[in-house]
Amino acid sequence: MKISKRFRRSTLELTVFLLLLLDHAWWRTGMISWGAVGYFVGGYLWYRREARLNARASEAVRNALTLTSIKDIERTYSRRDDYNTPEKRALVRPPLDRHFYHQRYTEVQRLLDTFAREAHTVLDVGCGFGINTAYVGGTLGRRAVGIDVDSIKLSAARDRWGEGQGREERGCCTFVCADAAQPPFRAGTFDCILMTEVLEHLLSPEDGLKACRTLLRDGGWLIITTPGSHNLNYSNNPLVVAEKVLSLISDRVLPPYHNLHAEREFDWRKPEPQYGIHYHFSRQELDALLHRSGFESIMHRSFEFEIYPYLLIEFLTGGTMEGISRWVSPMEYLLQSIPWVNHLGQHLLWAARKQPRR
Repeated sequence: MKISKRFRRSTLELTVFLLLLLDHAWWRTGMISWGAVGYFVGGYLWYRREARLNARASEAVRNALTLTSIKDIERTYSRRDDYNTPEKRALVRPPLDRHFYHQRYTEVQRLLDTFAREAHTVLDVGCGFGINTAYVGGTLGRRAVGIDVDSIKLSAARDRWGEGQGREERGCCTFVCADAAQPPFRAGTFDCILMTEVLEHLLSPEDGLKACRTLLRDGGWLIITTPGSHNLNYSNNPLVVAEKVLSLISDRVLPPYHNLHAEREFDWRKPEPQYGIHYHFSRQELDALLHRSGFESIMHRSFEFEIYPYLLIEFLTGGTMEGISRWVSPMEYLLQSIPWVNHLGQHLLWAARKQPRR
């Protein structure tokens, strides 16, 4: 398989770090150590500089976005022949990312098994192609409703899990085209609400969470997956790693983030014609946001730890899904079980309970 840029970068950083250790412990030339330190400091300062420039350049774009523009970019991707099914969306990704794309559904379903098992009615906000909605309605046997602003995805969900047009039911699944911040349901309708990879795309995440609180019955559960700010991004630069670890204590050490998404990672030098909202949240930000919106955080961790061994496994297995899953999945579950470390993944996993009004 083709060697990825991130594998080359991460391998180079690891090599420089090993040279630094060897020179400090045995060779004691001094020159190698200072060269390695300069390499890491320069790389870290460049990363911080680019983050600030991207955040500054993205501000005007972000402020101009509306719900209509967000719908437009979602439909643009949904109309693409290589992106109009969940299977195709997985295939366009590198092998390791493809593994985690599928693993995301497994992680969500584990949360549903825990927190939605006793629920009678479950709302899947931003249901997309309806995979999690169908899991709730089929495997768990609960009354499931999926909503999304993208009518193209909803049409695919109906074709796959239902029959007919409009509001569609198959067993206990219903699909409705609606905005997450203004869902067309009565207060206290649901026992559990799922928001997987949705919160980061809302113009106002707080408004979306408050809408969820209104729809939940007292004591109802909210399950969230969303991008986190503490992910290591496969870096072996000790300064970057230290920053991410320290950010678990205080997120003030993190550089600003551009909070946009398009076909590529946002780059102020290479503007694209369409953008959407894509917030990243620190564990402190998300906890505070939930508290302001009337929720109590009960469980939180993360998944998809972007560490060098995963890239090495991807390379050594030739990018096969079976090989990656065999080695990466056990490591992933181990990291999820270690306190503090379990928040360094790319995606935060959160379960919160609706608090009664005071």
